[in-house]
Amino acid sequence: MLTARGDETARIVGLEMGGDDYLPKPFNPRQLLARIKSVLRRMQVITENASVEEIQSIRFAPCTLDVHARHLIAEDGLVVNLSGAEFRLLKIFLEHPNRVLNREQLLDLSQGRDQEPFDCSIDVQVSRLRQRLRDDAKEPGIIKTVRGENYIFATPVGFKS
Repeated sequence: MLTARGDETARIVGLEMGGDDYLPKPFNPRQLLARIKSVLRRMQVITENASVEEIQSIRFAPCTLDVHARHLIAEDGLVVNLSGAEFRLLKIFLEHPNRVLNREQLLDLSQGRDQEPFDCSIDVQVSRLRQRLRDDAKEPGIIKTVRGENYIFATPVGFKS
């Protein structure tokens, strides 16, 4: 919660009402950003733990991702082994279908680090992942480039427990 009320009673009531954190005004923007990232990291761990236990495979055209074996199964039955980086990146796209993700978000979610100036490592990883998915680089249908925004996983996703 971000509020003008900073007294102890207001903080307690805010947290009791379900707030994950409480930050009174005036505040340091870097502190707010650090607190938001902290909550997102905690939520990511919860999501990953739930998905590892419950989800066995994720289906999307034209493949199925076997979460436990960490490989792709193409429509023709061909098994494609993925590197750790490719698996993490694909899993992030599958957990956020039809949602634009920028380089900074992809780096933070896949590698837990911030983007450095002129860092194009995510672009290279997306290019390699497109090759693994047999996604046409000139007219991609699975991972699309959104000009000025970065990438979107633009195909329906289904989960199998």
